[in-house]
Amino acid sequence: MSPAETPFFKSTPFAVPDDLGRLSDLNSEVRAWLQKTLAFPVFDREPGLNAVTLYQTDEGGYWRRKVRYGNDSDDFVWAWLLVPKLVERPMPAVICLPGSFMTPNWGKDGPAGLAGPWDPGNPEAYGADLARLGYIALCPDYPCAGERTSPGLKPYDTASLDQRHPDWTRVGLSTWDVSRAVDFLIEVPEVDQARIGCTGWSQGGQMTSLGAALDTRISVLVSVCGWSPLRGLQGGVVENLVQSYNFPNLAGSCHGEMLPFDLDYVAALIAPRPFLDLRASEDQFFPNTDQTRAVGEELSHLYERLGAAGQYCCKWFGGKHAYSANMARETQAWLHRYLY
Repeated sequence: MSPAETPFFKSTPFAVPDDLGRLSDLNSEVRAWLQKTLAFPVFDREPGLNAVTLYQTDEGGYWRRKVRYGNDSDDFVWAWLLVPKLVERPMPAVICLPGSFMTPNWGKDGPAGLAGPWDPGNPEAYGADLARLGYIALCPDYPCAGERTSPGLKPYDTASLDQRHPDWTRVGLSTWDVSRAVDFLIEVPEVDQARIGCTGWSQGGQMTSLGAALDTRISVLVSVCGWSPLRGLQGGVVENLVQSYNFPNLAGSCHGEMLPFDLDYVAALIAPRPFLDLRASEDQFFPNTDQTRAVGEELSHLYERLGAAGQYCCKWFGGKHAYSANMARETQAWLHRYLY
């Protein structure tokens, strides 16, 4: 591919409006763009959860329950529900979204501590760790991955999903899944409905921010190496982003066409809810470091203007795309600050 053909994204950075009264209208436009980009599932009536517990295992300080919810009209989700034993009810709950392509299709088993870590020595079992600290943790599989991998297809192959729901995308269904996870947790008797958070690493961090942007019931979130603005990305990174398992509806905009919005506008939808954004300074999947640092500054400014200074925090760590012990400590401290 010649330099002229190298795909890249172009957009105008998010800027806090001088008149905050304009923010609501801007957010409505961004939300509509995001739903169109994601091809987000839409129903006249939300389908039933049909939630069942398949079995339960004693993990010492917590119960690990195998659960399933959903149906044919959206999708069946298999998940681990980790419930601490000796904690006062109701408890805060955290949706723990796994990394995806960084792992050999471990899915929900990664954050539940049943597989991994991908990077030796890193504490990628954040669901199990949070359960030990007194949080209910829900660790679901993604569409086309884990136990939701279609028979005869490789993980992340969307052929079956595309056939069943040709108007959806996998990342759109994954965003829908975050809201369905909230629906599920609200029905768990031990859960405090007012204290539901979300966290994840890699794709889990991406889906944490997308899910929280569209579902205000998520009261606090932590994204770890999860996202950057699209502008400044080019080459193979862009080619990966527009595949069927990611953002195929952006494929027509990756040759210099100006995007109407970007993912920093999406992140602004989360304000003023507490949002910890953890990043790696040498992240090979988000090499547009200058643009990303500028985003952190503008989001901090937005939170200040909204009277929530400090409730958005962007922290950088050395190294490549990974979930380190320092990131785990920051995640736990942030969740404890806002959920306990």
